[in-house]
Amino acid sequence: MAAPLLRSPSAWIRAASCVRPAVQPVRTLSVSARVPLAARTSAWTPLRQAFRTRAASVRPAPGAVLRSYATAAAPEPPLATRPIVAYHLLASAGLVFLIIIVGGITRLTESGLSITEWNPGLKGMRLPMSDEEWNAEWDKYKESPEFKMINQNMTLDDFKSIFLWEWSHRILGRVIGVFFGLPAIYFCMRRGVTTPDVRWKLLAITAGIGFQGLLGWVMVASGLKNPYDDEPATAQPRPDWTPRVSHFRLAAHLGTAFAVYMGMVYTAVTILRDNSLARATRAGASPESRTAMSQVLEKLQSPATRKYRGVALGMLGLVFATAMYGAFVAGLDAGLVYSEFPTMGEGRVLPPHSELFDARYAIRTREPVPSPDAVAEPVQPTFSRLWLGNLTQNPVTVQAVHRFLGISTLASMFVFLRYSKRVKTLVPAAAPRFATGAVHMTVLQVLLGISTLIYMVPVPLAALHQAGSVVVLTFLSCVLGVLRKPNQALRAFQQARSTQKIAT
Repeated sequence: MAAPLLRSPSAWIRAASCVRPAVQPVRTLSVSARVPLAARTSAWTPLRQAFRTRAASVRPAPGAVLRSYATAAAPEPPLATRPIVAYHLLASAGLVFLIIIVGGITRLTESGLSITEWNPGLKGMRLPMSDEEWNAEWDKYKESPEFKMINQNMTLDDFKSIFLWEWSHRILGRVIGVFFGLPAIYFCMRRGVTTPDVRWKLLAITAGIGFQGLLGWVMVASGLKNPYDDEPATAQPRPDWTPRVSHFRLAAHLGTAFAVYMGMVYTAVTILRDNSLARATRAGASPESRTAMSQVLEKLQSPATRKYRGVALGMLGLVFATAMYGAFVAGLDAGLVYSEFPTMGEGRVLPPHSELFDARYAIRTREPVPSPDAVAEPVQPTFSRLWLGNLTQNPVTVQAVHRFLGISTLASMFVFLRYSKRVKTLVPAAAPRFATGAVHMTVLQVLLGISTLIYMVPVPLAALHQAGSVVVLTFLSCVLGVLRKPNQALRAFQQARSTQKIAT
C-alpha cells in the first residue's frame, strides 16, 4: 500500500521518528535465533514480543520512506504577524480619527492660537486650575496678534472655552503617541510577533506620529506673526492679513495625520488578510481551505488584480488631493466667500477672471532696490507665478478648485464602482465590497460639503464633512490592503504547493 501524503515537515519528522526504530527489530530477530529456547521463555520474553509487534506494525513498505521524503517538500507554515498587532493598529487608528475631528473643531472655533507656547512632553499636560494660572495664560494670549486684531472684546470665560479645545487636542496627541509607541516597540523587539516588513511599518508610523506633533507647533507658530513683515519692499499691494495659521502648514499637518491613519488601517488589514491565508497552511487544515487559499494567492498575483490595484491607488490619490484642497479652504476661510451651489455669484459657474486671478495673490520674488532713496517700482508677476499663487492662496480660486475636485471625485467613483463590478470575479471578493462602501460614502460626503457651504460653515456640519473624508480614505485603504501582494513566505508556500502538484 502506498504511503500517505505528508503535507508538512513536522508530519514527515513524526513519520521518520516512527520509521527509524524499525531497523533495530530486524537485528534483534537475527540475533534471537541463536539464543537457546530456555532463554526465550525468560522474564524478558513478553517485552521482546511486544517490541516485535511494534516493529512489524511500523515497518514501511519498500520505498515508502523515499516516497514520503519526496512528497514532504512543503515548507513550514508561513511566518505572519500576530493578529494582536492588527487590533492594536485599529485601536490606534480610532484615536487618530478622533484627534482629526477634534483638530477640525479646534480650527472651526478658532481655538488653535489660544496657547502661544509649545510646551512639549509633560510640561504642557497640566491644565490651569487656579485663577492665577488662568490669568497667566490669559496675559500671554493678550500679546498675540489674534487678540489685538480680532478678539479685543473677549472675556476670560471665552478664553477658557477656546483654550480647552486646543489643550484637549494636544493632550490627545500625547495619548496617541504613548498608546501606539510603547506597544509598537514591544512588538518589534519580541521575537516571532511581527514580520520584518511590518516591523519597519510600525517604526515608520511611530516616527510619523512624532513628526506630526512637531509639525503641529510649526503650524501654530505661523499664526503668531504677520508673514508679510519679512517680504521685500514692493509697490504691489498685499491683501489684508488676518491672524490665522498658514493654510500650507495646516494642509501639511492634516495630510500627515491622514497618512498616519491610512498607514495604520492599511497595515492592519494586510496583517489580518495574511493571517487568514496562513491558517490554511497549518497542520490539520481541510483540503477545501487549502484550495481556497491557493485561489486567493493566484488572484493576488494576477494581472487583473495589479491593474485594479493601480486604479484604486489613483482613486486614493484623487480623494487625498480633494481633502488637501479642503484644508486650503478651511485655512483661508474660503467657505465663506460664495455660499451657494452650483453657481458662484449671479448665476455663473465660475466667478469673473479678475477674481480668480488677482495679482495680489501672485508668488512674490525678492527684487533688489538700487538705493535707499529709490522707490520700488511695481513688479508685474509672470504668468506662472500668477496662476500658481492664485491656485493656492486666493480664497475664491481655492474654493472653485475644491468644488471641481469634489465633483470629479464623485464622477470617478461611479466609474470605479462599475469597474469593480466588472472584475469582481477576478480579484479577492472583499475588494469590490470596500469599493462599494467608498462610493456610497463619497455621495454622502458631497451632500455634506454642499450643506456646509450653503449654511455658512456651521461647526457640526463642517466637522462631519471632515470626518466623511476620513471614512472615504478608510474604505480605499482597505481596498488596497486586501489587494496587497502576499508576503514572501506565503508566495513560497504557494510555489511549493504548485511544485508538489506537478511532482505527483
